[in-house]
Amino acid sequence: MKKAVFVILLLVMAVAVVLATDVAVLLPGTVEFFSVQRRGLDAAAQEFGLNLIYADAEWDAGKQLSQVENFIARKVDLVLLCAADNMALRTAVTRCNEANIPIITFTNSIGTDPEGKYPGVISHIGRSEIGSGVVQAEFVEKLFGNASIDIILIEGNPGTTAQRMREEGFISIANKYPNWKIIEKRPIDGWTKEGTLAFMEAFLQSGRNVDVIACQWWSGAIAASMALKERGISDVYVLGLEYARELVPYIESGDVYATTYFSVVEEGYKAVEAAHKYLTGQEVPKFVEIKQIIVTKDNVKEFEPEM
Repeated sequence: MKKAVFVILLLVMAVAVVLATDVAVLLPGTVEFFSVQRRGLDAAAQEFGLNLIYADAEWDAGKQLSQVENFIARKVDLVLLCAADNMALRTAVTRCNEANIPIITFTNSIGTDPEGKYPGVISHIGRSEIGSGVVQAEFVEKLFGNASIDIILIEGNPGTTAQRMREEGFISIANKYPNWKIIEKRPIDGWTKEGTLAFMEAFLQSGRNVDVIACQWWSGAIAASMALKERGISDVYVLGLEYARELVPYIESGDVYATTYFSVVEEGYKAVEAAHKYLTGQEVPKFVEIKQIIVTKDNVKEFEPEM
């Protein structure tokens, strides 16, 4: 009987240790993308018995670094970081390494490696952000080849990994075509539809020509399409990245020519899964890639939106 009680106590203690495992999850700002991603994060945390402690940097890299330092002081077991700025948050890696607290990045990486690999970071979970820009430029390549065209790049929150690397990927293709002219590169604070609309309305009032508008996220593409439609302009190709329910009718009608699909929920789930694997002594790849699929009106019905 005593042996049985002892075994039960050990099991209870083991469960308590797992439940007491605190993982800090640092998000860069508030947009629908991260609300959806939290479904995957939370589902994995429940499955693996991890306690997630969230922090939102409100698109402020300095604030996010302070949050990292606060979590270090609280002696969390692991830091899951989605960087507000891929260069400014390099210090976060140094701080975690000095404190012997493991750090994993997801969605927005640290540094400039296209797969998010960075010294001191255990793993990065996400897409190749440079690859996202390449895919988008390849849309343009198929449409126009080396024809003379004017292009606008509508980009996300300045300083984020996605904004910088998606631009880099696009330009790596654009540089092959001397007749392509990028007439504007406009980062939008907070990745907002409203910011995109304001920019597009001002641009269209100038009367300048544009042939392609490449937006780094889905609601930016919708906003660009809306601005064009209000002016009665129908001969401009609008491209997006990422996928959402609100975007579907724009793809079906051709108002947004193409975008990409990947599972936002899966990306969140895989981040916590990687944390669990590391904390339990399992091998974790340096890069866990979430695959992207090109979506046009020809295959749009095959994909169920998560946002």
